[in-house]
Amino acid sequence: MTRTPEDISKLFAYGRWANAQVLDSAASLGAEEFTRQIGGSFGSVQGTLAHLYSADWVWLERFHGRSPRGLPEPEEVAVLTALRARWKKVEDGLRDFTDGLTLERIAQPLSFASVKGDPFTYALGDTLIHLANHGTYHRGQVATLLRQLGKSPASTDYLCYLAATAQ
Repeated sequence: MTRTPEDISKLFAYGRWANAQVLDSAASLGAEEFTRQIGGSFGSVQGTLAHLYSADWVWLERFHGRSPRGLPEPEEVAVLTALRARWKKVEDGLRDFTDGLTLERIAQPLSFASVKGDPFTYALGDTLIHLANHGTYHRGQVATLLRQLGKSPASTDYLCYLAATAQ
């Protein structure tokens, strides 16, 4: 699969847009609903969003040659406003990184250690696709949690992004 810098940048722009849609949908929750344990991989809307933020953070670190041995604590983003502020900084960093890619860089290997210390090496382009896909998967989980709480989540379909950002 050919991945161009433009493809990667567009995919991450879509991810930022979709994250904003999900965060806006989560803003309809009260504090108790935001943290209510109702199931899924991370128990609550807050837990799932904290996981998404943490994954973006750890991969940004890896893209810059660092392999953190831990993730941000979910309590650091227990309130939606704190989550938005921290995540925006990470998303800005990811945008700067992806907007500066070249074809050569995308094909290069990225070596890193997991938070457990296990070593891995993948093509940078594959890790970027993995991260974008990871976000899509967990945003879908948040939509399900929001529905379980009686809310109507915004659509985060890629085609909705294209329509919303058409010029």
